[in-house]
Amino acid sequence: MMTLTPQDIQKFWIRAYLGTTDDNKLIEASINRAYRDFNRTLTGIGEVQTVEKFQTLQKFMKTIIVGLINTQFNTQADFDIWHKGNCDKLKQQFNLYPYPLKYGQAQKWINMTLKYLFALGNEKINGITKNYAFFHIPVDNIIQDKLLESGIPKIIGCWSGIDNYDIYLDYQKKVRLTFKDTAPMDVEFKMFNE
Repeated sequence: MMTLTPQDIQKFWIRAYLGTTDDNKLIEASINRAYRDFNRTLTGIGEVQTVEKFQTLQKFMKTIIVGLINTQFNTQADFDIWHKGNCDKLKQQFNLYPYPLKYGQAQKWINMTLKYLFALGNEKINGITKNYAFFHIPVDNIIQDKLLESGIPKIIGCWSGIDNYDIYLDYQKKVRLTFKDTAPMDVEFKMFNE
């Protein structure tokens, strides 16, 4: 007789959401899933995107994520510098397309990828938890609506259109200040699940 284990159920959810259970493909699968979370904001992307262009971006994103996994940050400020630098690099790499990537879109891709990898756990993505306390929340309409209830005003305009990193970082700082003793991503996970 076969018995279903908690690992079997976890494997089902990973396959259903990320499309694979191959541990060697989970980073790429998380990058792809996070891309789907924001690519609807890329007006006209379907007309110009090719498999080759996307694979170039995917490989670039993987270098960003692997770099993070192999780095230990000591302060939030150090992580923030890393984050801005990689949003800048991602925006520059996106010049494969005829229109620019905004900070709002770049942050969503990086932050959602990190969220998915953290949710997979350190057992599957070794090293993903060591900088978790510094991770930024993925800014979108859902979380802004939830945080508004805690007194954090929404960013003016559409989140995907943010093209001033200081506006984006100021929002992250308001979340940190409001929830001083909690990792920002803990707040985001709980609010998103409500």
